[in-house]
This record gives sequence, structure tokens and C-alpha cells, in this order.
Amino acid sequence: MAARGARITIRPQRSARPSLTSRLRRKLGLAYGDEAALIKELRSFLPDLVIFSQGGSYDLVLYPQVTGWLQARRIRYRVIANWQQEHPQLETSQLHLIRDTFVSADHIYFVSTRNLAVTRRHLATPLPHASLIQNPLRWQSADVAPWPQGPVARLATVSRLDEGKGIQVLLQALAAAPALPPWQLNIFGSGPQEPHLRQAVAELGLQGHVCFRGYVSGLRAIWAENQLMISPSLEDGVPMTIPEAMLCQRPVLATRVGGAEDWIIPQRTGFLCPQSTTGDMRKSLQQALDAREDWEDMGRAAAESAFGRYRPDDYLQLIAES
Repeated sequence: MAARGARITIRPQRSARPSLTSRLRRKLGLAYGDEAALIKELRSFLPDLVIFSQGGSYDLVLYPQVTGWLQARRIRYRVIANWQQEHPQLETSQLHLIRDTFVSADHIYFVSTRNLAVTRRHLATPLPHASLIQNPLRWQSADVAPWPQGPVARLATVSRLDEGKGIQVLLQALAAAPALPPWQLNIFGSGPQEPHLRQAVAELGLQGHVCFRGYVSGLRAIWAENQLMISPSLEDGVPMTIPEAMLCQRPVLATRVGGAEDWIIPQRTGFLCPQSTTGDMRKSLQQALDAREDWEDMGRAAAESAFGRYRPDDYLQLIAES
């Protein structure tokens, strides 16, 4: 971006819980720390449009002075929310703030139907100027690999290794399943939960079945040796690994959170687990493994379905004229 002429300003990372000093300054209407720095940067060139790309739907609660400054100067801003809790909680003052922030936005984008529905319910606001958007994927047609044959069911998770991805629940479900056919789980990714997950594998007696593969950049390298993608997330937006696996002709088993329902057609392109609990995941795993002879056909159907749905240039909505 810098090579194309963009000016890059890195903001310091903020805590999810503002300090007492920060809260007092906000009650007095004073910008604090990185908020003041961001307002200074915005004032220096007075943009026509500001785009906030948020990890969570309500991140702008931490920046009330920034959005207030934009509203006061009638500068348009748009928000893209990449993740939403199923049962979010905000203090009353924060709820009013985020509702006002969203209502005043030029447009709000969500990455899944479910995330948008949860937000509308939580804020008790219809948000008529909200719509869905797809993030671009790293998938390329060359990533499609032949179906890996063999007597062992080869399962894979591809994600950051943190608590919200539900891999701990998947391990417990695999250990609790009474009589699964031969299987191997490859865990791709890295993150703070890796030591804990390795310990869980040992304690559950899964050492011979589970392999930690680390971060792998190429999709073909992952799907050349694996047959079923599993996404056991507790909460999510749209794990991009779901449509990427589908485009690589692999069926997906995912918990019914975030955008999984937007992409997966149950028993045709994959499997949907009601929620990320050990019992539900165990039943869904059994169902999926019982249908293993259909996985290759399901993978082809998954690719056809995902290709028909995928809009690689959808991000251009962010800068389109309203």
C-alpha cells in the first residue's frame, strides 16, 4: 500500500478494558492517547470517507471521540464487522454509543447473515443501511489438489490456535467417540493455545492420532493430504478457511456460528454441528465419518457451490459511491 502512495500510521494497541483515567476523560468529552493521535491524522487531510475494519462488531466503543469528531464534521464513515459474539454484552452507556455510531454510519457491512441478525437483535435496531460483504480469499485455482486416497480418514483444522476456535472441544469429542473408523487429525496454525492443546492431546491419549503442523501458507499443501475440514469455533464471523477448503474440493464440518450456514449445505457440501459442545461435536463427527464414502462427491459439490457464491471483488463495495 505504501508503494502505491498510501500514508501508513500505526496506532498503538488498546486494551479491551479502558483504564479509570481513560474512562474519566471520556466522561468529560476529552480525547485520550491514540484517539487524539488518530483525530490529528484525520484532521491533517480531512478525508471524504473513512472505513473502519473491525475485528469485533463493537470495537468502536473504544473510540467514541473519533466517531464523534467525524459526525460533527459530517465526514462519511463506513464500518465492516468481521466477527460477532452470539450473545454480546455491553453496558447501557456503551449500547447507546454503539447504536448511535452505527445509525450515523454511511453504511455497515457484515461478513455473515447470522452476525448481522445477531447485531440487529442485540441493538434492537433494524439497521436498514447494513448489508453483507465477502472478504477476498487467498485461494487460487492452482490450489486444487487430487483427492487423497487411503484407508485413514484425514481431518484438518486450519486456524489461529486460540480459545475461541474450539479445538479443545474437538479433541474432547474425538476422545469421547466410542467407535470411530481409523482417523488422523492435522492441526494447522499457531497461537497462544498451542501448549494447552498439546497437553490436552497427551492427557486424552490422542498422541497417535493428532499432529501439530504449524502455519502453512499454501492451501494446496494442506488439502493435498487432507479430506475433511473441521471448524469447531465457539463464535466467529466467517472463517475464510471454510470457503477456501470448499473451493479446494473438500467438504467441511463446522459449528453453526457466524457464516458457516451461509456456505455449507448440510449433507450435500458438508455438515453443520448445532453448537461447539463435546456431545454435539461427537455426534456430528460420527455422522460425518459414517458418510465418508460420500466425501469426495461432497467435495466436488462444495467447490461448485462455493465458486457460485464467491465474489472476489466484493470488497470494492467499501469505496463505492452510495
